[in-house]
Amino acid sequence: MTKEWLENVPAFFDGYLRLATEDHVLEGLQNSKAEFLNWAKEVPEEKGLYAYDEDKWTVNDMLQHIIDSERIFQYRALCISRGEMNEMPGFDHNSYVKNAKANNRTLIDLVSEFGRLRDSTIDMFASIHESNVKYKGMANGLVVQPLLYGYVLSGHLRHHLQVLQERY
Repeated sequence: MTKEWLENVPAFFDGYLRLATEDHVLEGLQNSKAEFLNWAKEVPEEKGLYAYDEDKWTVNDMLQHIIDSERIFQYRALCISRGEMNEMPGFDHNSYVKNAKANNRTLIDLVSEFGRLRDSTIDMFASIHESNVKYKGMANGLVVQPLLYGYVLSGHLRHHLQVLQERY
């Protein structure tokens, strides 16, 4: 399952795809997970409640956003790969962050949850048959493929990891 199998990718995903540099989707998912965990092991627990500006998310909020997005994109990929024909809705990431109340959790708990979730994502993409990764479905008003979400998940994680490294 490589990038060359992607067709008519919506421009919305270009930034994430540029950060998903691996040719094979599973390699990108594994590598980006390792990069994230290497970053996380150097972050002290108290940093979880830090926000670089008054109206910005805390580190914990950012991690919860990464987790929520992973779940949503994983679900979309699963649905489309199984032939789902109903359009899936978008989501308001700010509302999700507000209602998740991630600052009531520990940084280590969020990092651990992400690791388990990414393992599940890797397992799911490994199980999708090659004939199904090019299926097309609708999500958030866009025509998408299951494979796209695998690359988006790598790029999305790397995007937020860059923000965490540069601003937090």
